[in-house]
Amino acid sequence: MVKRILSGIVGITFIISVIILSGNFPVIIDVFVAAVCAIAVGEFANATKTLKLWQISYPSMAFAVLYPMLMVYGAALITGYVYTAIMLSMMIFCHKKISFREFAYIYSMTVIITVSLSTIIQMKNMDASHPAFYFVLTLALPWLADAGAYFAGVTLGKHKLCPEISPKKTIEGAIGGTIVCVLATCGLGWLFADVIYKNVQMNYINLAVISLIGSLLSILGDLSFSIVKRTFDIKDYGNLIPGHGGVLDRFDSVVFVSPFLYIIMGYLPVMGV
Repeated sequence: MVKRILSGIVGITFIISVIILSGNFPVIIDVFVAAVCAIAVGEFANATKTLKLWQISYPSMAFAVLYPMLMVYGAALITGYVYTAIMLSMMIFCHKKISFREFAYIYSMTVIITVSLSTIIQMKNMDASHPAFYFVLTLALPWLADAGAYFAGVTLGKHKLCPEISPKKTIEGAIGGTIVCVLATCGLGWLFADVIYKNVQMNYINLAVISLIGSLLSILGDLSFSIVKRTFDIKDYGNLIPGHGGVLDRFDSVVFVSPFLYIIMGYLPVMGV
């Protein structure tokens, strides 16, 4: 518990530093996302025993770095095409060393992780006047849902949610996490609208609806990546973040939530409406 809280404090401090620096250097958010993608892909490759297959693991981590950085320059398609061509070539040239299953593991999850997390950058660029809000919202929404579910589950949890996939998750925790997420996300919206940006309009109804759906999707993301961990008999994807596991353990729910936010904001805008 202590490690989890301390790691959370360090993580929040780091995120705040990124936000502050991004005021003068907006590209730092792109660099942050690229680093997260590369580490997450590396952790997944290590978990699935494909990291040692450098012919496919190295191109995958390179794609995870380059795609978020080049996407904003209109090079997403060509980056994805080159990566796919390299991976298919390696599958052919190294077919005696690399099975199709190993190729499928790392290729599919590299694309899912990288493309999904890169929507954080697209969201940040969606509104040049308020990039910090969208960046924080994308990370905070699933993390608030997770934190709320953790504490609600510890104190009130009795009925298991998916015992065969994640034994510690409870229905009470999921409900508590959703409630905490909606309330805290609206509070976050108020903080940015009235305190940080000074009297910017915020549509709290839209924000509440988005946070409600987003909190449920975060559970889906968490459970999906938990299946992978159970399949390969590992507890965490890494140990980079004490008390939390690896980077992918923290961003698994963001993988599901970030694309949703990017899409839904076009239909249910929250800032300046």
